[in-house]
Amino acid sequence: MAYLAKGHEFVGWYVCRGMVNTTLLAVAFAPELAGRGIGTAQIHELGGYYQWTVNPYFDIRLAGNLAFLGSGFKDLARLADCDLATPGVQACDGNNLALKGEVRFRARF
Repeated sequence: MAYLAKGHEFVGWYVCRGMVNTTLLAVAFAPELAGRGIGTAQIHELGGYYQWTVNPYFDIRLAGNLAFLGSGFKDLARLADCDLATPGVQACDGNNLALKGEVRFRARF
């Protein structure tokens, strides 16, 4: 958290979501994994917001998140069929980003 000047606020964060023990998933997907393990990191997320308080009654907030898959989700994505229209199994690669952004205008009365 940083206060750049009076009425300006900047906040950022990093979150790593994961599992402590992946044994249950490894057992459930044993034939598909063929002896490979599943990583414990599932999702990594970077985010933050900037808020400008114009006066005590009005503020503007710009916020956003960037999420990408960790090693565990990539391992599980390879087990899924991402193209159901064609015959055979077309594995997912798990390399897509999830982006979210918003602008919020808030007035208090």
